[in-house]
Amino acid sequence: MAKKISKLYSQNTNAQQQANDVNKAKEVLVKADFIVSEKQVWQNAFVISLIVVFVLMTIMSFSYGISGDEVDMNEYGKAILKYLLSFGHDTMVFNMPKEYNRDNNIQYYGGFFDLICAVVNKISPLAEYTTRHILNAWAGFVAIFFAARISVRAFSKQAGVLCIWLMFLAPFFLGHAMNNPKDIPFAAAYIAAIYCFIVLFDHFPKPAIKHYVWAILAIGFTINIRVGGILLIPYLFVFAASVYFFKKVFQKEQPELKAWIKPILIIAIAGYLMGSLFWPFGQKDPIGNPLTALHEMSNFKVSLAQLFEGTKVPSDELPANYLVKNFIITNAYVFLIGLVLIALFILGLRKNKNAAIIYFVLFTGLFPLAYVIYTKANVYHAWRHVLFIFPSLAVMSAGGWYLFSEFLAKRNMKYGMAIAGLLMLEPAYFIVSTFPNTITYYNAFAGGVEGAYGNYEMDYYYNSIKQCTDWFRKNELPKYKSTDTILIVSNAIHIVKQYLGDIKNVQLDYVRFPQRDQKQWDYAIFHIALIPDDEIRAGTWLSAGTIYKATVRDRPLSAIIKRPSYDDVKGFNALQRNEVDSALNYFNAYMKVDPNNIEMLNVMSNIYHQLHRDDLAQKYNAQINKLMAGSESDK
Repeated sequence: MAKKISKLYSQNTNAQQQANDVNKAKEVLVKADFIVSEKQVWQNAFVISLIVVFVLMTIMSFSYGISGDEVDMNEYGKAILKYLLSFGHDTMVFNMPKEYNRDNNIQYYGGFFDLICAVVNKISPLAEYTTRHILNAWAGFVAIFFAARISVRAFSKQAGVLCIWLMFLAPFFLGHAMNNPKDIPFAAAYIAAIYCFIVLFDHFPKPAIKHYVWAILAIGFTINIRVGGILLIPYLFVFAASVYFFKKVFQKEQPELKAWIKPILIIAIAGYLMGSLFWPFGQKDPIGNPLTALHEMSNFKVSLAQLFEGTKVPSDELPANYLVKNFIITNAYVFLIGLVLIALFILGLRKNKNAAIIYFVLFTGLFPLAYVIYTKANVYHAWRHVLFIFPSLAVMSAGGWYLFSEFLAKRNMKYGMAIAGLLMLEPAYFIVSTFPNTITYYNAFAGGVEGAYGNYEMDYYYNSIKQCTDWFRKNELPKYKSTDTILIVSNAIHIVKQYLGDIKNVQLDYVRFPQRDQKQWDYAIFHIALIPDDEIRAGTWLSAGTIYKATVRDRPLSAIIKRPSYDDVKGFNALQRNEVDSALNYFNAYMKVDPNNIEMLNVMSNIYHQLHRDDLAQKYNAQINKLMAGSESDK
């Protein structure tokens, strides 16, 4: 009887065990199915995000204006195309007109992106600069694409999706992506090369021919865009050392370092030589000229006054914190927090299987910035000149958020990515509400746009000029007959010409803002980048004749002024004839219609001082002081 009971118990126990095993197996299958399902969700989100961002960037590009460098680079691209098609016989590329080569250094730019634009414009049905802006936006998308791919390799699909939106919703990067022909294509090529290096080393010590080709092309195209791409060659050796170190020390592997030397040398030499393939200056001496260009561009001699912390400072005398502070105040909180998070987790990643990739990408983001600061290189326009490090830092920011999310998930708090998503609403709102002036973004560290206005550079790339010229064509031009002559002046005439130069009865001329009253004109289009900073803060640069303003958060970036009176220019003509009394009569008449004109008040003060009428001179000086003590918000 006992044996029967024991046998029955054993059978029941086995049945129970089998049932438990079945239940566990079901749990494993459900869990596995959930993981597969979650991976598929993020895979779909990754692809959809790329498609949405590509479409949005393409559409957005139509609304952006011509940038400050774009006219020069457009003509340079045409000259390169002529040089190549003539097999070197057309040498205008080495003798560009001064109006397109104001700094006498255009030959040191590879110009590959501008060559592409010149070729595409031969067949494009769209306007010349519209085509360029589409291609520029696509270059920005390429940067997003490769940064996201790196994020996936280094962290996860979730990080890849986050990287896409961190970059797209970065107002500074997005604004430049539309019309910056120098820094955005370089940033795209730079991060693409880093991705190619990562794939290359995945297949060491015996990479396939295609891995050689992609790495060589990546280096060559980057140098063909900007000579700073030479940096990628020492990066090869840095990455090799990084991979070797982490494999040997933390992953207890024995990589064949000697077997790496040959492929690295082949790629380095071939990539360097290919850097001159589409670059006329490089073709003249493929060995020496790229190094000459690198030296010249590293010691850029042109100094531009930059508005920083409320003061105009020569770009070669800017303080050491210029780049870092501008980076902090022009990026969204979600991006900056991601960088803080990766800093908290970075040491703990040294044993991660992707540690070499993560640390290398971090190096490509921080080393150039540190080097530029250390060498006191001549930079301007916020951190535009180091924009190429942004994709690498975006990878790090996305990684920081991903690691934070995983950290919370282990504690049953699955809302890390949700926090990042909520924070993205802030830059998204700014982009939508200020479009297409997205480049003007400043966060609360600078007091927002309102606090930064008059203290930091705004719209330094002249994007808002298009808004003025579009308004003029629609609202003012129809008021005139085709036989009427309209004289328009501007302090950004090289851009205005691209928009209004085709109108036969419109004459265009350049004028410096302080000398506007001395020159004949009917309309003036003035841009804030070339206005004295004290007048920007006081708001006195907008005269009584202002008929249109392109603004961001009610702060004017550029404006159209219809001349309120011609008495000012008549007065200066009288002064040239030494008719002082007549000049004063004209000036006094003019001041009745434009009483806040600082330049005219100064002129009248000086005249009365020379006439020993210091009582009147003091009167005008007091009026100047009162105006300059005010602010635009008070007016």
